[in-house]
Amino acid sequence: MPEGLRADDWAKYVAGYHDANPGITEDVLVDARDDEGRSPYDWLVEAVPSAASTVLDLACGSAPLARLLTAARVIGIDQSAGELARARAGGGRRLLVRAKAVALPIADEWADAVVVSMALMLLCPLGTVLAEIRRLLRPGGTVVATLPIRATSPGPEGTPTFGRILTALGQSANNYPERLDDATLADRFPAAGLTLAADETKLFSRTVADPADAGQIIRSFYAPGVGPDRVTAAVAQLQDEVRSAPVTITYRIRRLVARR
Repeated sequence: MPEGLRADDWAKYVAGYHDANPGITEDVLVDARDDEGRSPYDWLVEAVPSAASTVLDLACGSAPLARLLTAARVIGIDQSAGELARARAGGGRRLLVRAKAVALPIADEWADAVVVSMALMLLCPLGTVLAEIRRLLRPGGTVVATLPIRATSPGPEGTPTFGRILTALGQSANNYPERLDDATLADRFPAAGLTLAADETKLFSRTVADPADAGQIIRSFYAPGVGPDRVTAAVAQLQDEVRSAPVTITYRIRRLVARR
């Protein structure tokens, strides 16, 4: 697909993808670790103030963050009925609501914190979403978001990266609706009345040791407009590598912390 795929096309694709593959992002990322042994979910939750007693988990998916935020009252919001069904099946003490990020059914200044895992780049228009986050945050409240970096450079010791798989799927030039990897990112938060407090990037790696896992890794990547033949070829390529020896997949993930 050409660069600049329309936001509404992305929205349709993502909605169908997550209804058809609930929990796939969690299933893949939960085993990824940084050099301190943390998963991307651990790293995100570390930045949530320990005193936060009410937390909104925006674009919550299968709700892996809620299981880590055990000391808080958590409301999870997502547009995908499939993801919310998977989250409910997982149990836990949280309220799950199907809603859009541009019109959150939450009272003003309800939340001490908002968390957004691997989704901010898909929430459009971002200015409206950030304004909604600010509206429901209490003064001094915190928003913590993680997102993937679409880098094509190799990881440590040449291990495959997020970008390499995107290239195999023909997606390296098809950026997300919100290009959060450019120099303008810092300006988006103040425009919505939020102060960007931290902006960090870390590497997370996981080992792929069997062909079935390799197939899931490939299918966990968004690939709008890609035909099944290309996906099958990318799966076969990684499966062939795994049959020879375990493969390490490296993800570059960015964490943003802002405050009201």
